[in-house]
Amino acid sequence: MDAFFVSVERKDAPELQGVPMIVAHDGERSVVLSASYDVRKLGVHSAQPVSQARRMAPHARLVEPRQGRYHQISGQIMEIFREFTPLVEPVSVDEAFLDLSGALRRWGTPERVAQLIRERIQEQLGLPASVGLAANKFLAKMASGRAKPDGIFSIPPGRVREFLDPLPVGELFGVGAATATTLRPAGFSTAGDLAAADPAQVERLLGRGALKLAALARGMDDREIVLEREEKSLSAEHTYSVDVTDRETLERTVLWLSHRVAERARRAGRVGEVVALKIRWEDFTTLTRQRRLPRPSDAATEIDAAVRELMGALPRPLPPVRLIGVRLDGLAPHGAGLQLSLDQQVDARRDVEATMDQVNARFAGSLSPASLLQPGAGRRAQPTPPAQGSSGHQPGSSPGAQGSG
Repeated sequence: MDAFFVSVERKDAPELQGVPMIVAHDGERSVVLSASYDVRKLGVHSAQPVSQARRMAPHARLVEPRQGRYHQISGQIMEIFREFTPLVEPVSVDEAFLDLSGALRRWGTPERVAQLIRERIQEQLGLPASVGLAANKFLAKMASGRAKPDGIFSIPPGRVREFLDPLPVGELFGVGAATATTLRPAGFSTAGDLAAADPAQVERLLGRGALKLAALARGMDDREIVLEREEKSLSAEHTYSVDVTDRETLERTVLWLSHRVAERARRAGRVGEVVALKIRWEDFTTLTRQRRLPRPSDAATEIDAAVRELMGALPRPLPPVRLIGVRLDGLAPHGAGLQLSLDQQVDARRDVEATMDQVNARFAGSLSPASLLQPGAGRRAQPTPPAQGSSGHQPGSSPGAQGSG
């Protein structure tokens, strides 16, 4: 998807069309989650401190992110993908790999399928999308970058080396700045240089992973589409704009984070048996504590209660807290370890939370626990804000597509 968070905000608020935008929380320590393309041209990028982004684009409007809404729209996009092929691998909230091999018999060429997918997303959701077409995941990812914004870019099997060889080595997906800095002085300035290199020489430079990188430089990637990724844990974090020493504030944030983690667990059909608390102090040292639940759970009330017990062991007086997080570990399918509680109120509260999920999925975050209401907020919930940012195949074997934001 193209500038996904920005596109969703413009879809829901048409008055934002054409307005330079940065999606981020408003705080000294906040980071950019997304930015409109006109703002990106000024140097603004994701994960950049908002304070720096504002200096680069003082005219841009800062829009508060709505993670629940983005996940809701993401689910609808993935369903559109599955109308064309069952082989869909979600990579993130706005990005997926699709194997189009079986779809070609019904829909025609890969380019035709890509255009139909883009049209359906635009018709049903009013959002732009870009598609990269290639024979494997690595090349499709590279192609999707060239397709943006709102386009299609194809790398045919016979033109893989023509596309890759001239590319600066730092533009290869997965090559970071440090790796590129190591390669250039050794004479590897382009992907073509790397593809033609003696594998032993590259391995001496980079160690483990060198052979894989050399294969990617030749356009080779044998990874298959993974339909389901088994998450080992679910977590949510919040970074404060000003260090916090007030326990009541921390407890409110923990309750909000517990609801975020629990909602994600229920949506994934998972329960967890271990709850962890993460604290980062003002000097950036990090403390993690965990405890096992009496039974596997996906209920925010139980997660929150466990975290509060862990908080009880924190030092008094409390040192300034920069970040706090909640994590649910030991995940298993719902029903595999979920037992009825002897306390019927616990099960009743879990049922209420599940009902809230259904309402929020339909009405985009209309319900929130009453204890998270801000004073003077009226009837509409104003919860603690969510975390500020806080998971040798030869080219030409099968057509695939990849889209991202």
